[in-house]
Amino acid sequence: MDIGTKIRKLREAKMLSQNDLALKLGISQTTLHNIEIGASQKIDFLLMDKISRIFDKNLEYFLEDRTVNNHVKENKGQISCENFTINNNYPEFLLEELKKLLAAKDEQIAMLKAMLERK
Repeated sequence: MDIGTKIRKLREAKMLSQNDLALKLGISQTTLHNIEIGASQKIDFLLMDKISRIFDKNLEYFLEDRTVNNHVKENKGQISCENFTINNNYPEFLLEELKKLLAAKDEQIAMLKAMLERK
């Protein structure tokens, strides 16, 4: 199943119209429609992140069963799989710093959860 079809199925399962989801994503309904039908072959990394958060899915969910080429440096920030490309407009060092910050936050959350469980 392609990325657009997965997005459409998730949207329909949440009983959201294309217009409702487009508003949440900050894009036009036409742009969302083109993504869902596969007419749009590129999608911004930040948009993909918003979609992942709205549907509580990780990026891997949308890319599973696909051949993924992740050559961020060589492809100037693009991750591609078959006929679809996700644009990542951030430098690699910034992404690494974000990963570190997220990992630190995850550790803090785990510690807080452990503290609450002890009470």
